[in-house]
Amino acid sequence: MTEAEGRGIDRFPLLRISGFDFPFSSFQFPVSIFQFPRFVVTSKRIFVLTLSVGTGHVRAAEVIQRALYDCIDPVEVHLLDVLKVAHSWFLTLYVRPYWWMLRRAPRVWRWLFERRQKKLHRATAPHWVFRRGCKKVLEELKAYAPHLVIANEIGAVEITALGKREGWFHAPILAVQTDFQTEPPWVQAEVDVYCVGSEEARSQLVNWGTSPNRILVCGIPVDPVFALPQDRSELRRALGLDAHRPVVLLMGGGMGPAPLDAIVERLELCRFPLQVLVVAGHDRAIRQTLERLRGKVTLDLHVFGWTDTIPELMAVADLLITKPGGLTTAEALCAGLPMIVTHPIPGPEERHVRYLVQQGVAVQAKTLEEIPQAVNQMLSKPESLAEMSRRQKDMSRPDAAHAIAQVGQALLEKSTYIDLLATRPARAGESTYLM
Repeated sequence: MTEAEGRGIDRFPLLRISGFDFPFSSFQFPVSIFQFPRFVVTSKRIFVLTLSVGTGHVRAAEVIQRALYDCIDPVEVHLLDVLKVAHSWFLTLYVRPYWWMLRRAPRVWRWLFERRQKKLHRATAPHWVFRRGCKKVLEELKAYAPHLVIANEIGAVEITALGKREGWFHAPILAVQTDFQTEPPWVQAEVDVYCVGSEEARSQLVNWGTSPNRILVCGIPVDPVFALPQDRSELRRALGLDAHRPVVLLMGGGMGPAPLDAIVERLELCRFPLQVLVVAGHDRAIRQTLERLRGKVTLDLHVFGWTDTIPELMAVADLLITKPGGLTTAEALCAGLPMIVTHPIPGPEERHVRYLVQQGVAVQAKTLEEIPQAVNQMLSKPESLAEMSRRQKDMSRPDAAHAIAQVGQALLEKSTYIDLLATRPARAGESTYLM
């Protein structure tokens, strides 16, 4: 054994340095004697909070989560649905009455919504309901210690505002809206930046006292796949559809008053040989009802439950019939799929109808009887369909989720504060994160 082996030097790689004016031609020493600095990169933590009163908010939150991973590195993103951890009585007191009113007493819900708009109510429920019913949400926020909180539903925004106000966390809040219109309870002093779906929503927030410097029109966050070109012929073959017959896609959303079975029966009155694709979502009862209609109606009827193939279904369709939910209509805009909007949820979706019709990207059918008339009129004028599709593409924002993620990144990076602090707070207590 050599002396070097005895000292264990052979375990290290040897670095040879030559060219020195020494009697030796070279010398050796282990690399381990160099102490190179270690750089530890800490991931930023982002907490995304949603509240699944409908399926759209969860889908939007998932899209935002993926965009954050795309745009920010390194990052940890924790997504939480309030209803997964809230007390059972919170669901009974806060959510189920809303669902019941939509199905059984829509006029009552319309009256409550309009009153909230007129009186500028800044809360959908008393603070104690959120404080006690959603205590586990607040505890998760505290334990996660986020650098940024993103909330994309009106109740979720109220919870995060309450949590920040009462010291459960101290990170900035980014409020993301999934509708083309908004409501007064979105205005919370603890919210730092708003990402909204339209200029109309921005104007509403400004009218209710929000600084315009903290509002960005990013669009409604949808999966960018809806805007990608698809091979319609190949998709129709895969679904067993006739390439020469028109295809109508019928969706009712995860909730609301749209009577899918009654609409299917009305579509029999159309003079076109329709192929109808119906998405029933999680509603097993309506899916079974629709399945029983197969063979009883002259339509080529295809029934789907909950499915992840909505981009493909929109790609093969010539026309969409849907209630005017924010996310579904935003997805149709990206796909360039002409729409007939019907049976809106009283209040916010009624305003969506006016907005979409005014923009020339949808046609309204106020009653069941008007649906087949609208289908006949639209399918008989392919030039008008093509023009509506073009307007939809112009209006769409398939990049919305990534735009929102970039706003989140700006709130995280200290170097961007010079841009965020464009103006001084308008009033005492207002957040200093400005756009």
